[in-house]
Amino acid sequence: MHNKHQHRELIVSGGVHSMDYSRLFSSNMPLPVEMPVGLMADTKYVFSVTYADQGVFPTEGLIDALSVAIRRDGQTLSQYPPPQGHLGMRELIAGNLAGQRGAPDIDPESIFLSSGAGGAIGAILDVFVDPGDVVLVEEFSYLGTMKMLLERGADVRHVPTDDEGMDTDALDRIIGEVIAEGKRPKMIYTISVYQNPMGVTLSLNRRRHMLEISGKYGVPIFENESYADFRIDGDPIPPAMLGMGDPNRVMYVSAYTKLLGCGLRLGYGVVPEPVMETLRKIRFGGAPSHLASMAVHQYMTDNREEYVTDVASSLRASRDSMLGALSKYFPSNTSWSTPDGGMMLWVELPEGADTLAALPAAVEADVKYNPGPVFRAERDGHNFLRLTYSHNSPEEIGEGIEILADVFQREGLFG
Repeated sequence: MHNKHQHRELIVSGGVHSMDYSRLFSSNMPLPVEMPVGLMADTKYVFSVTYADQGVFPTEGLIDALSVAIRRDGQTLSQYPPPQGHLGMRELIAGNLAGQRGAPDIDPESIFLSSGAGGAIGAILDVFVDPGDVVLVEEFSYLGTMKMLLERGADVRHVPTDDEGMDTDALDRIIGEVIAEGKRPKMIYTISVYQNPMGVTLSLNRRRHMLEISGKYGVPIFENESYADFRIDGDPIPPAMLGMGDPNRVMYVSAYTKLLGCGLRLGYGVVPEPVMETLRKIRFGGAPSHLASMAVHQYMTDNREEYVTDVASSLRASRDSMLGALSKYFPSNTSWSTPDGGMMLWVELPEGADTLAALPAAVEADVKYNPGPVFRAERDGHNFLRLTYSHNSPEEIGEGIEILADVFQREGLFG
């Protein structure tokens, strides 16, 4: 007979009583989506992530804001926050949408806070997208959202995109083709300002046309404006579609993550009441820290205009450094965008170049970037890449682009 000590040994040593968790996992897990291993590497030159600008990060300002907020409202931390998040933050968002994005009369009750913009996007996709559902996106679309869509088994259809954003004539045609297949698109997903990764902004006329198309087919628009605070120069950006017509046609997301710090994980969604009612059932995909909401609310109430101006000035120096370095080190058979805002450039190399295959060599040289295929459902577009300029200093950006050009030359990407 085994004593208790021997019995414990049997369990620990993997005998008949060991637990096989692989048989117990839910069958409703996300589908596997491969991403390049190099994107997770630690490198000196980071041209692959849109981090908040370290050059103007307001450490002292956030400390002061949090101190003020805790002294005033700290007792609320002893309770669970409202399901949709900090009310003052939602009221501030509603005011900013009216004052900055041309969307007046947004009820704070139509806003929910989330763990970054990705949290709001994921929650909305959870209540809309079933395997096989058609979702329309730009010609290249943000890799994080692409991953979410593919994990859910969505049928992603890319729409041609140019300097005015998504081509709405093509959008109209493609929706007609989808309906002819016996399907109906679930949504039109667009990053309408400084689009990630292409950097383009949807023009005012195309915004109007997209709203018409939405009404014509009964397909909602899912508008992501996470980069709307990052205008550097050029013409003012058009108003959000959220405020241009029937708000019931538009679901909207944005975030303070890129502006104030990725670690704060504070985003938000604005949705019609029927969508909000359904989101309540899944608790909005997880709310952000109430403490972070208190700090951001206080800081942005006191400092928004000055801080956004400082960020634009810092990003201008970084953008101009990257543009100058590309002109100096990349050959004439390559081209790139010259954005008025945002945090990224979109680069096209000669046909036949493979930015995905070259990534390990770049990482070995201490540089990483985003290869074009991660922004496509079909994982094509190998001769494109995204370069971000929000992390490194202007001097480091010049160094990193010189190294990257040398890698691409050695790997044969310049033809």
